[in-house]
Amino acid sequence: MLTPSPDDLDLIVRAAWAYYMDGLTQAQIAGRLFVSRQTVGRLLDSARHLGVVRVEINASYLGAYERALRLRDRLGLLDAIVVPGPVDAEPGRVNERVAAALAAYVRRYLHPGAVVGVGWGDTVARALAMLAPESLDDVTLASAAGSIQILTESLNGSVAARLRVVPAPLIVSSAQVASVLRQEQSVREVLDLAASAVVTLTGIGSADPRTASAVRRGVVTSADVERFAAAGAVGDMLGEWFDLRGHVVPVTSDRRIGLRLEQLRAMPNVVGVAAGLDKVTAIKGAVAGRLIKVLITDDPTAQAILDSTPAVPDPRRHARHVR
Repeated sequence: MLTPSPDDLDLIVRAAWAYYMDGLTQAQIAGRLFVSRQTVGRLLDSARHLGVVRVEINASYLGAYERALRLRDRLGLLDAIVVPGPVDAEPGRVNERVAAALAAYVRRYLHPGAVVGVGWGDTVARALAMLAPESLDDVTLASAAGSIQILTESLNGSVAARLRVVPAPLIVSSAQVASVLRQEQSVREVLDLAASAVVTLTGIGSADPRTASAVRRGVVTSADVERFAAAGAVGDMLGEWFDLRGHVVPVTSDRRIGLRLEQLRAMPNVVGVAAGLDKVTAIKGAVAGRLIKVLITDDPTAQAILDSTPAVPDPRRHARHVR
């Protein structure tokens, strides 16, 4: 390959940075650099050939990738992503790494006109903050449940500007109030938009009163969670609680504003993100109920799920053995 001119090299670096660091699509880069998509493809090829971009597979990721494949196949998921990390990592650091994986995953769905459903969760909020503002051009983020003030206040400007928030709290004071709010056009419009999403992002909370994210956010109290767990709840999504088989435990359902868990089962690409050994049971319940199609988690959590989920024998392998 010929040595590029300084102007060409500058263009190569700009294209590589926009694609690999900002997460823009080739079409978006073409618009930014005023070139064709084919030219962007050639610039990215040049970046690899010239060593501007070096693609390496870190050996520490290989075990996590193998576990992701086993997790996907054993749980019957469309996809699974496992983020490597030490068992004793601080929860905040783990959430940051898992959020980065979620941000990388959702970028493939960011195109003009796309609707992305958003369920409340610290990791989801972190992932949204990692998206480049340009990647959200003409993308609508739609809340899949009523708002949680502590999380809405944490969103950066570029995300907040594109987020359609349900104009109601996640949990209200009574079933009667919830019934009235669900009939409000402004509430219905946002939830209908979220129901049409090409991908939906949601956290998965545990039913451990000591660590439950719903308690940390002030949605419910630890005494509430103890009561929910006694009724069979193992986790929550979008403010609705479910048991180990993924069936709804109706402890807050009548006072909740948001998409129902039953709706998630029919939606095409619901991505659950959760990490931590305290969430293993909640993740297994969400998977058993087919509430999520994709799981993003960390290595220790993935291994704990695999250890507690027996492999199902392959009937084809048994048939071959008999013959």
